[in-house]
Amino acid sequence: MSDFIATFPWALQLQRLQQHDPALAPLALFDADGDLDARGLALEQLLQAGQALLQREADVALVADELRRYQKFAPPGRPSLQIVQLRRQQSGVQQAQRVAKQAFIRQADSFARVMPLEVPAKLGTRVTVERWLRANLG
Repeated sequence: MSDFIATFPWALQLQRLQQHDPALAPLALFDADGDLDARGLALEQLLQAGQALLQREADVALVADELRRYQKFAPPGRPSLQIVQLRRQQSGVQQAQRVAKQAFIRQADSFARVMPLEVPAKLGTRVTVERWLRANLG
């Protein structure tokens, strides 16, 4: 799991946000007491949802690779018990990925409302928020 967290593009910023790092002060994410305000909380939840989504996408890819490896050499006819179990596992991780994607979109929408970000109709909330993250946290 630690190898995965290193690949999350905003893991450092999430950690800095959770530690109330003063380097993030220009983004106005903290209140007068130094705690996270509504904008900071929305950003923290967005980054956590993004991290969860990335983990679920990695899980889907891992199970799909394993299933391909076993199906490649499977004899024709009735699938083996292992292939059936892998298909069930694949279904489960795909469902978890869809739930994580919906959670990320909800958090992105919440973040866009709190910041407030102007969301062009042609781009959508997710793309607008990802651009904001790259511009301000990248």
